Amino acid sequence: MQTAQVGTRRLVRVIAALIILAVVAAGCGARFEDEDNVGSGGLGAGDVSSGDGDEVSGPGDTTVEGEPGDTGTTLATGGPAGGVTSTTAGGSIDPGSTQGVTDKAIKIGYLVPITGAAPVPASFDKGVRAYYDEVNAKGGINGRKIEVVIEDTTSQASVGKTKAQKLIEQDKVFTIVVLDRLENQKAIEDYLEARKFPNIQIQTPPDLANSGYKWTFGVTIDHVVQGRLIAQYFVRVLKASKVAVVRENTPILAPGVGAFKDEITKLGAEVSFERSIDGNASEYSSEALGLSRSGATVAWLYMAPTPAAKIVNQADSLNYHPVWFANSISWAFDLIFLVAPKALAGARAFSPWLPLDDPRSSSYQQAYRSHNNNETPDDIGLVGWGVGQIVVEGIRRAGPKLGHNTFRDAMQKLNFRPDVWAPLAFGPGTRQGANVVAVLKEGGGKWVLDRDFTDRF
Repeated sequence: MQTAQVGTRRLVRVIAALIILAVVAAGCGARFEDEDNVGSGGLGAGDVSSGDGDEVSGPGDTTVEGEPGDTGTTLATGGPAGGVTSTTAGGSIDPGSTQGVTDKAIKIGYLVPITGAAPVPASFDKGVRAYYDEVNAKGGINGRKIEVVIEDTTSQASVGKTKAQKLIEQDKVFTIVVLDRLENQKAIEDYLEARKFPNIQIQTPPDLANSGYKWTFGVTIDHVVQGRLIAQYFVRVLKASKVAVVRENTPILAPGVGAFKDEITKLGAEVSFERSIDGNASEYSSEALGLSRSGATVAWLYMAPTPAAKIVNQADSLNYHPVWFANSISWAFDLIFLVAPKALAGARAFSPWLPLDDPRSSSYQQAYRSHNNNETPDDIGLVGWGVGQIVVEGIRRAGPKLGHNTFRDAMQKLNFRPDVWAPLAFGPGTRQGANVVAVLKEGGGKWVLDRDFTDRF
């Protein structure tokens, strides 16, 4: 009995630790061909350099909307080892507001759900700080050290907006990074855009490219594009003729599902089961039964990890074993395999980051251990590391005359291969920068790389 109680408590801790977020998007313009004809782990057109990041080709126009000045310059490489100086992408642009910037420091704000319905585990914070500690240990950026202020959104949009106001008006941060459930993040994004405050959204909301926003930058892929790509992957790679999709009943997820269904129909396949669920329900037996009777060989679970784990385990009890599919910030983290190891055998995921066992994550793992008392790194901290690298690269390329205008200018034409994140290619009017995905596959109870970052197969 005592052993069973210990096992139950461990299971509860694992489930509580899972990131409960809506999901990010997949790559733009990918084409999927026969799986049997594609090698595993090969670099595609969007191949990622090893080491500390590098420049990647992208849009050549360097004019920034609404900002004067010539901005054509040489771009620096990224990563903690990228040096303490940089050529500026700002040219003769007026730097604009320098709030949060001094001769010695740059203050960056983060909005994440530390508590509430969708808590982010502490390893995300540790990954963020490990990256900035590495940068600071090497002299910072143009002699300025990074300071971080992290605020808890409590998984609520209204609280998130209040905390954004605090970061701007009281903490006087220079820029803000946001990670939350997609609907909450969208509300915070709208607030920051109205304040004309530079911000980086880890999840890219639907249709950011056509929003007209000028201060918001998404570092993952649009959900509508994601829906089409998932359909192509299911039919062209996994050879599915019947597929399923189950999503949380959040309206902001509907456009992605709509695009998925339209593309499935165009490809001559069938959505044999579709359902929206309450992500906080205690069980999903009817969904599991419906899936098992649908004939679907692949099932996209567009939801947080806790309901996903419940559904796959209940389906497993019915001896139903499709290829379960996740997409990036949903349940594509190694923790999920602790609560559904048997049911998730062979699962797949699209991802904007690499799995933990990829050699390119070695710098992250070494720094994480070094700055966190030799704790074991995980793939949640890896996300914090990857986003930190993007933020720093934007600041570095803005040059010594750092301000809101020069930072926005640098971000708008940021073409960059981070160590562990999808290559980014922004451009004039382009606020959504990632255009490739990695494909992950369950292997030995963890996510492993099945296909490297690419937009074609």
